[in-house]
Amino acid sequence: MVNVVRETNGNSLTIRLSGPIEESVNFDELVGAVPGELRIITKDVPRINSVGVKAWIKFFQGVSARGVKLVFAECSTAIVEQINLISNFTSGGSVESIYVPFACNQCKAELIGLFSCDALKAAGLEIPDVQCSKCPGKAVFDDIPEEYLGFLQR
Repeated sequence: MVNVVRETNGNSLTIRLSGPIEESVNFDELVGAVPGELRIITKDVPRINSVGVKAWIKFFQGVSARGVKLVFAECSTAIVEQINLISNFTSGGSVESIYVPFACNQCKAELIGLFSCDALKAAGLEIPDVQCSKCPGKAVFDDIPEEYLGFLQR
C-alpha cells in the first residue's frame, strides 16, 4: 500500500510517495486538497500495477485540468518505465529528475543514480559510468538508453 507524506510551502504542495501503487490506492483521499503547484517525489515507489496506473492517470489528469502545475522529481525506475509506456502518464507535468539503474561489472552490484533531466538533455542523453559504491569498479548504465530515456526525446 502506498504511503503519502505531505509538505506545504505557500502555494506549493510536495508529496512523497512510498510503497507499491496498487488496487487499494485512493489518491483523492491520500493527497487531499492541492494548491497551485504539486511536486511529486516517487523515489520510494518500487512498482505500479495496471489498476494503480488507472488511478494515477485519473487523479493527475483531474488535478492538471484544474490548472495545477505538476512537477515530477526523483522518479523511481518503476515510474520512469510508466512515463515511457504511457504517453500522458505525467498529465502534462514536467519531469525534473529520474533515478537511473547501474550495474557494476566487477562485483555485480545493482545501484541507482539520480540525474537531472535537464543535465541529461544537455549531455546529449549520454549517461556517464559511475564509481561503484561497493568496490573499486565502475558501474555502467543497466538498460537500453533509447528506451529508458525515450520520454526525454518526445
